[in-house]
Amino acid sequence: MTPSTLNELDGTIKSKSLVELLSKKVELKKELIILKKLHKDVKKQEELVESITQIEKFLSIHRIQK
Repeated sequence: MTPSTLNELDGTIKSKSLVELLSKKVELKKELIILKKLHKDVKKQEELVESITQIEKFLSIHRIQK
């Protein structure tokens, strides 16, 4: 996800990019779950939640090409 891609209001996501984004989201969620279970690094948890939210927002705005 490049900054220029984030600024576009509408566009199409190709399957390879979609898989990369979803993989990144899964990795962030796994890390967040571990930190929450250990009750550690609240600031990092907030950063992870923000990153996940950005990915979800990006996916909701763009169309997915099959």
